[in-house]
Amino acid sequence: MNKRKQNRTIEYCSTFNTDFSETIAYNNPLFPAYIRYGILSAYPDYSAVSHWHNDLEFILIKSGEMTYNVNGELIVLSENNGIMVNSRQLHYGFSPKRHECEFICVVLSPELLRSNEWFYHNYIKCIAENPACPYLFLEREGWQGAILAQIEKLYQIFVACTDKEAAPYFEVITTFASIMKQLYENLPVRNQIGQKEASELTAVKNMISYIEEHFAARITLEDIASAGACCKSRCSLLFKKYLRDTPMTYTMKLRLQKSLVSLLSSDEHITAIALEHGFCGASYYCETFVKYYGMSPLQYRKQHGHEETDG
Repeated sequence: MNKRKQNRTIEYCSTFNTDFSETIAYNNPLFPAYIRYGILSAYPDYSAVSHWHNDLEFILIKSGEMTYNVNGELIVLSENNGIMVNSRQLHYGFSPKRHECEFICVVLSPELLRSNEWFYHNYIKCIAENPACPYLFLEREGWQGAILAQIEKLYQIFVACTDKEAAPYFEVITTFASIMKQLYENLPVRNQIGQKEASELTAVKNMISYIEEHFAARITLEDIASAGACCKSRCSLLFKKYLRDTPMTYTMKLRLQKSLVSLLSSDEHITAIALEHGFCGASYYCETFVKYYGMSPLQYRKQHGHEETDG
């Protein structure tokens, strides 16, 4: 895997909306589609940070293996299969054994198919907001295999395109429409729109939102628990159940991932980066960085920081 592909993964560390769902760093900010090649080693401890967004997310494994956590449920993905994660589901991918995994990630907004309100409500929203299907495991056969082939096609479309203005947006929309047609025809019950999220999941999202908003400041377990309207022990239990991490470890991993943007896009001093991202000093930041990335921040910057990336 070349470094141009490695750097694409960093772009998925994005900004957040008022409800702290993720604002996706689309390939073209004016067209809501994110299509990238990723590698797990680009994330701290071979684990992305749990997040959610309104868009549908599709993962196709090209090599290796990845475990995907969707609302606390673990799904093992291996080469040539994948997953569709529905709108506003809490999710992230990781490797428990820190093994490399190469994958295509395609994130598409349902708004791409909002031709009119009747069609959107009856044929798009009922899929994207289907509480009976928070995710769908995709095997390389039948109609699920057809969806994986279309995910591969979308990636190849963007790889072949060297000019953003010439990107084949019509093909993206028609391919997405084909995927949604497959989902509409094959998914379970579609008439439960608007069902309230489980109170536990709502509490977890509120706590994650608090960490996202305050990651650069000093955060205590009590602060995080208060954001979820629960006690500290309940907070820890919910993080373990849904994120397979402690609240403070989650916070630290998020800080590390966010620090990569400054580390790779500037010549800022390591001490400044550490303090800007919630670490008490350069020494602790470097120690933590080595623990999760296997090299120092300066070594990481030298290896990854100044390679030209695709647009």
